[in-house]
Formats: sequence, C-alpha cells, structure tokens
Amino acid sequence: MIDLRQFGYTGPASVDGLLPGRVTELHRERYTVVTGRGEATASLKGAFLREAGTQGDFPCVGDFVLLQWNGSGPSRIARLLPRRSKFSRADFCGHAAGYAKTVLEQVVAANFDTVFLLSSLNRDFNVNRILRYLTQIRQSGGQPVVLLTKVDLAGEPSAAAQTVTRGAPGVPVFAVSSHTGQGLEQLAPYLTPGQTVVFLGMSGVGKSSLVNALMGREVMAVSAIREDDSRGRHTTSRRQLFTLPSGAMVIDTPGMRELGLFGADEGIGEAFADVEKLFARCRFADCRHQSEPGCAVKAALADGSLSRECWERYLGQKRETAFVAGKSAGRRGAAPAVCVPGSKSTQRTTPGQSSDPGFTCRVCGAVNPPEGAGSRHRNHCRHCLSSLHLDIEPGDRASSCRGVMEAIGVWVRKDGEWAVIHRCRDCGALSSNRIAADDNPALLMSIAVKPLAAPPFPLGLLEREFER
Repeated sequence: MIDLRQFGYTGPASVDGLLPGRVTELHRERYTVVTGRGEATASLKGAFLREAGTQGDFPCVGDFVLLQWNGSGPSRIARLLPRRSKFSRADFCGHAAGYAKTVLEQVVAANFDTVFLLSSLNRDFNVNRILRYLTQIRQSGGQPVVLLTKVDLAGEPSAAAQTVTRGAPGVPVFAVSSHTGQGLEQLAPYLTPGQTVVFLGMSGVGKSSLVNALMGREVMAVSAIREDDSRGRHTTSRRQLFTLPSGAMVIDTPGMRELGLFGADEGIGEAFADVEKLFARCRFADCRHQSEPGCAVKAALADGSLSRECWERYLGQKRETAFVAGKSAGRRGAAPAVCVPGSKSTQRTTPGQSSDPGFTCRVCGAVNPPEGAGSRHRNHCRHCLSSLHLDIEPGDRASSCRGVMEAIGVWVRKDGEWAVIHRCRDCGALSSNRIAADDNPALLMSIAVKPLAAPPFPLGLLEREFER
C-alpha cells in the first residue's frame, strides 16, 4: 500500500467508487498514475476524453485524478480533480502562430508549490525570455525561482543575476552547478517533504542534470549542447514526476522552443505593478499614454523613472495576451476584449508596417529604405536578410519576444514566388516572409543551395545506394 499523502493528496480514499491517484508520467496518450494500491498505467475514459478534447483540458503530470481501477490491465481516468496551481502556455496546435485559427490552453504541469526557471549562463542567456516565463509563472499560482545553471562553465554569475533582479525584483535568483554541486544547498528550503517543484526552461539549460544531482543518481539522460549557438537538444521527451530523497517531488518537463503567453493578465499585472500604478495618476481615466496631456506614463518615461525597455516589454506582453485571448475564443480577426495601452498608436518604427519610412538593421547596421522593396511591406533586411520577432500573426506586432530572426532557408510558393524561412534565435519560432525585389541575391542563392553544398547526410550513402 502507498500513502498518497506523501504525494500531496489530502482527500478521501475513494470518491463515488473511484480510486484517487496522482499523474507521475505522461507519454503520448498513456499516463502513469500512483494510487494507494500501487502504480497503474491508465488512459482516458471515453466520455472524459470527448469532454476534455472539446475544452482542451487533458490531465497532465502533477494532476490528481479519479480512476476506474483495473488490477489486470490499463485503468481508466474518469475524472480530473480541481487544480490548486497550473502552468499553461498557448498551444497553436503545431502550426505557426500566425496561421492558427484557434488557440488552446496547454497545461504543462499542475499542483505545484514552486517553479524553478532554469537558464544557463552561456551565449543562450536571454533576460527578455526569462521575464516572459516569469509572467506566466506568476499566473500559475506557484512561487517563481530563477536558477542560473552551469556556473562552473561561465565564471562570475553576479552580472547576470543582477540583470534578472532588475527586471524581476523580489524573485529569488541562485547560481548553481549540477556538475560541482555549487549552490545546490540554497535550494533546500524549497525541497522539503510534500512540496512539489516544477522545472521549466529551454532545451540544454540543465534540467535533467539538476534532477540527477538532486536525486543522487542518474535517472534522466543528458546530452551536450551545440557548440555554435549554445543551444540544447531535446533530451527529455516526456513529463515526469520524481520523488527526491528529501521527500519533495520534482516535475521535469521537456525544453520549450517557444513560450506563448496564455491568460496572463494577472501575471502581467503582478510583474508590471509599478507600471500599472502610473495609470491611476493620469489626468484622464481613458488615457492612451500617447499624446494626452497629464499622462503619468509619458512623464515617467521623460524623467527616467520608467525605462523605455520596461514600457515596451509591458505593451508587448499585453498585446500578445490580448491576441491569444481572441484566438482562444475562436474569434479570428476580432478585436481583443482586453484594452491594450497605446494600441491606437500610428507611429511606425519597425519594418513591415504600412507607410514604413525604412529602418536600420539591428544585426548588420544597413539602412533599408522603403523604395526598392517591390511592395508596401518590408519585413527583413535586404542585405543580411535578418528580421525581428515582432509578430504572432503577420502584421499584428503582438509578440513580446523581440528576438533576431535569422534566415535559415528558402522555399518557393505555389505562385512561383520565393520566400525566406526565418527562425528566432531566442525562442526558436519559425516564420515565412516573401523576398523583396532588392534582397541580396548572392545571399539568397547561398541559402537556397546550402542543403546541396552541405547535405545533412553523408554523400557516401548515396554512392552506395546507386551502386546497388
């Protein structure tokens, strides 16, 4: 017999003849659930499956569920018990965000106390990405803690820690090394018996290595990061719950290439509380914080008490959340229900907008005038083909990522027109953009023939195949 109280369950031993349990692993459509009778493999009961499919509310690791117990085969999950916390992200159903007709909520983990957000101290360190994660973590109901990993490889972490603290005051930040054990003792207060901690972060930040270090043995496979960009490979392919020797529980999750904010208004309000306090000091209650007299936001920007970077980050997250709210309601193209400050702005300072006066590339510094593009919209540099991750849907400027989009490929549309495939260096998002008339032809051709010049497989395999 297993005492479910060790797994955080405080309810009755049975409910309406159903057996309670906690989901400890999810792999495809199969769940592993720990119950008072032992561990069980389970799938969703038909009626529950249909209802969950309509609402997009499937069980996830950490959930407490009620089972139709089967001692000789797979059990059936019949009911999902209420969650006290959950970490969600926007699920665009595997399509590029701009082309998804609807957005569902994807719950990554549930019923946790603390969220360890891991970010490695290498070239992939990105403060803006950390702050976006923290917004969604605040929405989740868990306590956020930032772990700067691989300190043994990066040297002095104080500058990175201070940068995170300036952007997220009040959030604990620790520098740790799973290899040497440095800083792991600082995590003890969060890893007491009965507590649940979820690990979040991109691939290669050391989530699996930290699980192994805390477990005192290797329970998760690890792999090396890529040397060219310090990015990791997807080692963890499933979500799992582990019980540490201390009695705490850890939910390890696969690395996320992109985090889409979902229902994050409360998280934004908490993360940007100082910004939203300014609104009450504006002369007009409906101030758009643009050209209105007596605007407290404009005054704070002018005297430096509010940084332009913080204000732009706030606007970006509000736009993204409003966009996703509209998509999740199935209202493609409808006006979002959430009022976004500054949403009526007519100032055009980014590439790809109507009447764009041109822009200076952030990557190569080249000036890109509007003439010569061959269309009203120019969304990438004509010299290096780089762009910026500004959109969720083409032209909406709703993404708060703002990372550099690098050109990684070329494809031909049905009408014969060429388009550039861009990938965000920060979050990994992909997009497709038509080429402009004055794009660098030599660079376009070099990208187009790259698979032939450097194929992703040994040419010797082809030779042997043709010899048969």
